[in-house]
Amino acid sequence: MLVKFERIPMIRPVWDSTTRFENEIESLFNGYVTPDFFGLRAPALDLVERQNETRVIMELPGVQKEDIKISLVKDLLTIKGKRKSQGLPEGAKWIRNERQSGEFSRTIQLPHPVKTEGISAEMTNGVLQIVLPKADEARPREIGIQ
Repeated sequence: MLVKFERIPMIRPVWDSTTRFENEIESLFNGYVTPDFFGLRAPALDLVERQNETRVIMELPGVQKEDIKISLVKDLLTIKGKRKSQGLPEGAKWIRNERQSGEFSRTIQLPHPVKTEGISAEMTNGVLQIVLPKADEARPREIGIQ
């Protein structure tokens, strides 16, 4: 007889049951369904904080920079875009089609206030990089002792 012991935290995160459900569905289908089947995935991104700035690095292969819109409202950064379908040549049929097409949107909450006049974005080889300089009040300061 096997017994499973699990530490139960006093307060579980709100998304815990959703994440657990997603993992169970994923293991049930065991790779037979593409990751975007349930619409739970968005383009992958990294959020990197430095002393004076934060960088958002997002993988967007096959997306043209003209098809991307970036907006910042308070501390919410939203990246919207559209990946166009390549379609099939006449007389061809899909054997396997895993690449996504269509619209996507990703919103992240930034960990600090941003100096809006210094924001920049660059797209190179399908990788979008957004530089978000920290506002002066969010930058670390050294305090001298008197």
